[in-house]
Amino acid sequence: MSTSLKSLFLNARAAQGVRVHTPVGYTEPTYVESVSKMRGTILSLCEPVPNIAAYFDNQGKLRRIPKGRPGAAQATVDPLAVARAHSRFAAAGLHLMLRAPALPPQPVGQEGVIVMQREVSGMSIIQPLPLGVVADDEESPVSTVLPVKSASVDWSNEESTPAYAVQLEIPRGDYRDRLHDGSLDEVLTVAILAGAGRIADHVLMTALAAASLADFSLAAAASAGLAFGELRAVVGTGGHGASVGQDGVLRATGIAAELTDTGAQTFVGAFDHAAVLLDREIRVFAEKTSLDGSLSVTVLASAAALLPDKSKFWKVAA
Repeated sequence: MSTSLKSLFLNARAAQGVRVHTPVGYTEPTYVESVSKMRGTILSLCEPVPNIAAYFDNQGKLRRIPKGRPGAAQATVDPLAVARAHSRFAAAGLHLMLRAPALPPQPVGQEGVIVMQREVSGMSIIQPLPLGVVADDEESPVSTVLPVKSASVDWSNEESTPAYAVQLEIPRGDYRDRLHDGSLDEVLTVAILAGAGRIADHVLMTALAAASLADFSLAAAASAGLAFGELRAVVGTGGHGASVGQDGVLRATGIAAELTDTGAQTFVGAFDHAAVLLDREIRVFAEKTSLDGSLSVTVLASAAALLPDKSKFWKVAA
């Protein structure tokens, strides 16, 4: 069962590093064992989060300086909407979705042995059927395959579902100040939700970099059946092929672009032909690290990229 981040921090600061055993009939302990002081909880991306609406504008983007607390105490925010608002690829058309609920164990055979089911997520894209002209003297048209492109990911495969983590230290002074004004759990929740969008961008940038894509050209885009308006570019930290026109618009090889710090390369493509699945839960662990009550907080998440049709994406040469 999940608890609020505020309760997590309180439990972590109160946690003892030892467990004392005093048998019945004894007045003094006979055994002391060391135990973990770490405490954990879950932040669900499936459920609306209350009391943080003031930290976001009406587009789901993070305000640098919140205007104040929401007028309604239970004003809620959709976690996935926040993640989408902070993903450069989602702005370019990427489908950002949540991992489907885990499949429950099922009894198998006459003995009713309980087995775990393999969990596979996928995405399919239906493409226009390429009908062509048939000459009068030809017996049959050109044959083709079913016009559907699919990609799937097995959540038991760690290579295709990478884990993301970060550890932050909260000194006693910061904890005390934030606790008094009630913003400690809110600030961390807001940062985590916005960071989920960055996870999506990183996992897709990594997948594109590993896909051995061809160099971009308008001829290649036309051959892939794409309209010019479907194309978007995302420019990494290398700035490959990027320039700003006299109209103030960033472009990469003439294609409207946006910047990202989640990779070095530049990619052009129809990003509505790709998807990223975020795990449904983000796990948060807290542990007291000093006698004054300082905390170490670890955040863990995972995601998977789906590229059903890599022919709709290209890299931009340096």
